[in-house]
Amino acid sequence: MSSDDGGRAYPQARLLAGRLIALVADRDYAALSAELSPLVHAPGNAPGRRGFYGDVLTWLVHSLADVVTARLGTGQKGQSFVLEVRTTAGRTMGAGDLPPEQGRVAQSVLALLADDRGAARAHLAAAEHEPDPAVRATTLVEALIWLNALLDAETTALPDLPSQ
Repeated sequence: MSSDDGGRAYPQARLLAGRLIALVADRDYAALSAELSPLVHAPGNAPGRRGFYGDVLTWLVHSLADVVTARLGTGQKGQSFVLEVRTTAGRTMGAGDLPPEQGRVAQSVLALLADDRGAARAHLAAAEHEPDPAVRATTLVEALIWLNALLDAETTALPDLPSQ
């Protein structure tokens, strides 16, 4: 991975991530698509901002973990966060049950919440080196939508608050 753990040393990636979140919040999908296109081309195949893909994704994932921690606090010793995803068929799956290319954001966030930076870096590096632009785009959009939803959610609307 080319960025520091939080992608915070790359102000251009932070600014771009912020612009992408604003486009999601505004539901400006045409502009979002135009912004994502140069980012998601497979490494080595396109000039432009594609070099920021890993930094933008890293910043988004670290921001997700930061928002979860700010909203729910840190787990007590022996506790861990659990993330379940409901499929379109109504089935509930744990983040670890998702195919790797579909669970990278969730697994990266969970790794950060468990303070396993090595696992988070491994998931993010796999996403950054993903050769399929459609998978790369889906990964970024997943992180953007999730972060936008968390930022808009009222704290009391989040389930399973830890006991005090």
